[in-house]
Amino acid sequence: MNMLQQDTIKVLIVDDSEIIVSRIRNLLSELENINVVGDAINYNDAMNIIRQKTPDVVLLDIDLPGKSGIDILKEIKQNHPVIKVIMLTNNSGPYYRTICEKAGTDYFFDKSSEFQKVPEVLISLARAETK
Repeated sequence: MNMLQQDTIKVLIVDDSEIIVSRIRNLLSELENINVVGDAINYNDAMNIIRQKTPDVVLLDIDLPGKSGIDILKEIKQNHPVIKVIMLTNNSGPYYRTICEKAGTDYFFDKSSEFQKVPEVLISLARAETK
């Protein structure tokens, strides 16, 4: 049996909308064992935080300035395959869903209709970490 208390899941938020980042932070602040280690608005910021903080989960938008969230997804899965990636986007049509699934996303949610699924997934990931 694992004698440790529940491990904390480290989460990085990558989205260029301050409103969305704030909304996600508020949503996650209510959850136990979830620690937001940073937020990024673009590829370079995201990759720097990933190298420095090694998050367990990255919440990732597709539309970002410069390189897209899909570029970040591919980079994460190539160089940090243990990091779980949750795509949270308004570009939730079959085209982007297929591209992200092929690139290795762990979850794919529509920002407008599936926002509430994020905490559920993080709670289940935190539970899985403690087993």
